Amino acid sequence: MRKWMFGLLFLGLASLTFAQDRPKEDVRTVELEGVVLTSPNYAYLAEVQDEASSEIVKKLERDAAGFDIKESPVYNKIDKAYEVFFSNSKGKIIATYDENGKILSAFERFGDVVVPDPIRNTVVQAYPDWKMNSNKYLVTYYHDKGAKKVYHFQIEKNNKKKNLKMTWEGMEL
Repeated sequence: MRKWMFGLLFLGLASLTFAQDRPKEDVRTVELEGVVLTSPNYAYLAEVQDEASSEIVKKLERDAAGFDIKESPVYNKIDKAYEVFFSNSKGKIIATYDENGKILSAFERFGDVVVPDPIRNTVVQAYPDWKMNSNKYLVTYYHDKGAKKVYHFQIEKNNKKKNLKMTWEGMEL
């Protein structure tokens, strides 16, 4: 009886070790189609961000775009819209989300951020010898209308102050 048990045990272990050794010809490479995941707020980021945007602005906009309203304690499946406030040391965003987490509107206000080179160069060319005192960057976004981006500057020369308002493209308003 013991011989039978040892024999069966030996055959069982031998078949397991053999099954794990596979010839390389049997290994196949399978290519899978790429999966593309997008945020429901990809359109928001595409509208409000630009390569030249300040990093501190981009970070807060990414935080707003990546926010999952369904994980928030205020989410209750009854309300149609939810207002969420984001802030950092330089600015704030008030974003309105629908019940699926899509940003319906956003109002952004940043102060004294790094001004993109094209806009700064436009100001320097139009107002040589003027010094930039302060700036504000305002963005208004509606999902069906897009984004409106405006810079407000205060410049100074010889104790004279002037307020400027410029579009994102560098055109004075």
